[in-house]
Amino acid sequence: MIQLAPRLYGPSIAVAILGAVTAIYGVLQDNYDASGLGLVTLVAAIPALCYCLTHRATQASDDQLAATHAAGYRLALLHVSMGLLTPPAPPDGGEGVEEEDTQGTTAIHTGDLPDNVRPLRSHDDTEDDDRKAI
Repeated sequence: MIQLAPRLYGPSIAVAILGAVTAIYGVLQDNYDASGLGLVTLVAAIPALCYCLTHRATQASDDQLAATHAAGYRLALLHVSMGLLTPPAPPDGGEGVEEEDTQGTTAIHTGDLPDNVRPLRSHDDTEDDDRKAI
């Protein structure tokens, strides 16, 4: 697909300037036909100009995104080379690790849930009489 925005930017600026100058000339010379033509020309150039400026703004953010990605990749490589990235501790902590150093999982007890939330199955394998049968 041919990108229209780079080719349309210059002419849309030129038409907008031409329309503004014609409209100002018509107002200063009391020529209502010239001022009307200038305003119509200016208004006609605005959609093309908006398209070009939007395309230019999105291109700038894509370039910034690529630069940010490259900088993050370089920073990650630096951290790996300096040994700053260490593997996470195993869930049980391994041998000789105390209880508070492990990555323990937290279980939510039925009493801790809000009133509008019911567990899918009970923790103690008892039947839930409050559920409706399908």
